[in-house]
Amino acid sequence: MKNLILSAETVLPVASGPLINSAVAISDGKIVETGNTSALSKKYRNYKHIKLGKGTLMPGFINGHIHLELGWIQPHIGNFSSFTEWLGQIITAKKTQKTSKRVLEDSVKSGIASLINCGVTTAGEISSFGGADIPLLKKSGLRAIIFEELFDKDTGLIETKPFGKDGLIEKRPFPHAPYSCSPKLLKEIYKHSRKKDIPTGIHLGESPEETDFIKQKKNNFENKIFPLIEKSNFKRPAAKSPVEYFSNFNKDLNTRSTIIHGVQLSKSDINRIRKKPVGIILCPRSNLFLKVGVPPLKNLVKLERLGLGTDGLSSNYNLDYFEEMKALHLLLSGFMGKEASFQTVYCATLGGARSLFIDKETGSIEAGKAADLIFLSYKTKPADPYLQVLLSTKDQLQMNMVGGNIIWSRNDKYKNLNG
Repeated sequence: MKNLILSAETVLPVASGPLINSAVAISDGKIVETGNTSALSKKYRNYKHIKLGKGTLMPGFINGHIHLELGWIQPHIGNFSSFTEWLGQIITAKKTQKTSKRVLEDSVKSGIASLINCGVTTAGEISSFGGADIPLLKKSGLRAIIFEELFDKDTGLIETKPFGKDGLIEKRPFPHAPYSCSPKLLKEIYKHSRKKDIPTGIHLGESPEETDFIKQKKNNFENKIFPLIEKSNFKRPAAKSPVEYFSNFNKDLNTRSTIIHGVQLSKSDINRIRKKPVGIILCPRSNLFLKVGVPPLKNLVKLERLGLGTDGLSSNYNLDYFEEMKALHLLLSGFMGKEASFQTVYCATLGGARSLFIDKETGSIEAGKAADLIFLSYKTKPADPYLQVLLSTKDQLQMNMVGGNIIWSRNDKYKNLNG
């Protein structure tokens, strides 16, 4: 359906305050206008009007960090006492388990279904197995940032990589982490990214052991992980913190970059990136699962580019985005009080879009942006619409729309609207 009006008891633009008994006009997959239902119905008489009723119409969720291809690995994770012990299990599973194309595709298909059924409209996917996930994401209708995971074996090949946008899919470079990428590779990636103006991503500041590695202290990456993968120790610049190390390669922090996790970031790290084109994606349940700590949220919430991701099934119980939001909300509530509900919804939508540098396209309900929308049904009008979103479960999701196309719905009300 090219021209459409969606009306609901509550519209939650996120970029502005909640609207009651309001509607969103959509044309050619983009938001045209938001306002009073009656006024929009009169103004756009030729638009198909769908009355959603009691509930909240809002931007779709942005799962800023996920490993869809790793779903198969979850049964192979046992007990561990440290991040490097867990990482050793991942490496061993990759070496010893059969990961056929079908196994990978089944993992991706299952993960995509979980995302869509939880109201996710954009995925920040880490692609690790030669792009097995890309065709399936293209078919899904989801918007996706495909971060190609890069290691030292990719040194000298960065210029040949087909980074860029193709419809709803955008490919970007993703050097895995400071301990797995040599300075030579990192310099090559950021030089290329600056030259082509391509955003990047990286796991940074995830574990205390990574910080020891950055500070050139005794660490289990060099003592245990490197021997396991037959990797030699490499020379690297000394640094006092993750961002200081990162800035050796991303000069002046001016190349658009998305940091994943940021658990070990210092206050000075956060102040340093505050006015730079650097986003952070939080994965609180993964951090707790891996026993690496809790992000320094009191300082991180001062950032505009702050998003949320579930990480993959190798370090989380499930991909339920509602549960991820609840976990973040609990952590924020201790010092933010009532403001924690808005902050959490912000991270799940507009903050996530800003962290991935796609906020001109999606993340909020504003004229000119893509109609990436979801509808959550409620029996009664909520006193706090943001808190109501966090009290919800996937069972209350009624519709998931990306670019004006409904990619999932719970009942017949929404059928044939994509014609």
